[in-house]
Amino acid sequence: MESFVLKKDDESYVAIPTEIIEDYSTARIVFSEERLRILRLLAEKPMYPKELARRLRVNEQKVYYHIGELKKAGIIFVAKRKEVKGATAKYYSTKAKAVSFILNGEGVHVTPPQTLNLTEKAVRFLSPFIEGGKLSALIVVGSPDIHGPYRAQARDNHYAVELAMFLGCISNRIEGSNVKLDTEVREDDLKRNMIVVGGPITNMITNKLNEKLPIKFDVAEQNRIFSTVTGRFYYEDECGIVAKITNPFNPEAEILVLAGKRFQGTKAAVLAVTRYLDELTKNNALNPSVSARVVAGYDLDGDGVVDSVEFLE
Repeated sequence: MESFVLKKDDESYVAIPTEIIEDYSTARIVFSEERLRILRLLAEKPMYPKELARRLRVNEQKVYYHIGELKKAGIIFVAKRKEVKGATAKYYSTKAKAVSFILNGEGVHVTPPQTLNLTEKAVRFLSPFIEGGKLSALIVVGSPDIHGPYRAQARDNHYAVELAMFLGCISNRIEGSNVKLDTEVREDDLKRNMIVVGGPITNMITNKLNEKLPIKFDVAEQNRIFSTVTGRFYYEDECGIVAKITNPFNPEAEILVLAGKRFQGTKAAVLAVTRYLDELTKNNALNPSVSARVVAGYDLDGDGVVDSVEFLE
């Protein structure tokens, strides 16, 4: 269960996600000057030990020791792994934005607001895009106007509404500045965390990312889907992909692509996030180190609308 600490901010309060410590032995591990400095940096963004040592201007081996102790205490976790100069670097992150030591467990009981109850794996999967209870990503949808080299019009914008409603249940709010058409995206926008909705024919940002995806679209062959993981092709209009990758325009940001061969496949990809998030966190069935899935949408009640999803890999 997620816990929060309330911090007064002018006339209102800010709820900050916090990791609760109640035993003295764990508190002794965490509350040292150097470890608190490490936690403060990791609360800003995931980092690997060598980067932490450079920022803190301390010996790298000392950082490795502190990281090991904080990991054993359950305060930090490995957020991602990445190749750095030929070696695999582990990027660590905090489980919350604050650490609280409980001196006395008595308090005031309140009824929490109605929000989605996400598993820890689901929270981690969404953590680059939802931070501190707020959307920290740009949602990009295809323009409904004729645009791009294929002179296409997006027909899947309304599926982004379902996604926004879902994200709204786990964040404080989604502001207008967090949503843009692909034709409105500028160079600075490309460096942000992004959630990109729609395939490479109708969304030019997906088009830019296509060759970087582990599961991609073969635009020259009727937009069929090709998986570099399995070598398989997917031809059905109801097939889509969900792929989470490091942002090629900014290695410190991440991108979630929800796209289909056609708009039915995009619908299936959005449903995979909004209804089957726990399954999605398992990554590719044949290579769990790859955060990319192929999904197929089905119309189980026969009303002409995709309402269920099968994970094909």
